[in-house]
Amino acid sequence: MYEPSKPIAIEGLEVRRTGLDVIVHDPQNEKIHILNRSAGDVLALCDGEHDPEQIAASLSAGTDAPQDRVLDDVLAALETFRQLRFVR
Repeated sequence: MYEPSKPIAIEGLEVRRTGLDVIVHDPQNEKIHILNRSAGDVLALCDGEHDPEQIAASLSAGTDAPQDRVLDDVLAALETFRQLRFVR
């Protein structure tokens, strides 16, 4: 699992919300990715100011979802983002 202290999205990603989806254009690799709303919310919090636990706390606030489950999902999303080279 990917566990950066405070992940930050790489510069140059173009991110747009469309309804429930988030479209990410990666011009450096000439790819377009469509994320669900939750993954888009994780990516939005990859600003270098939030660690994975803070991202999970933010996403689970106001829901009944257990924070440890949300943290597992956040870590999985961050691992995928690392593989796609969305975050450093």
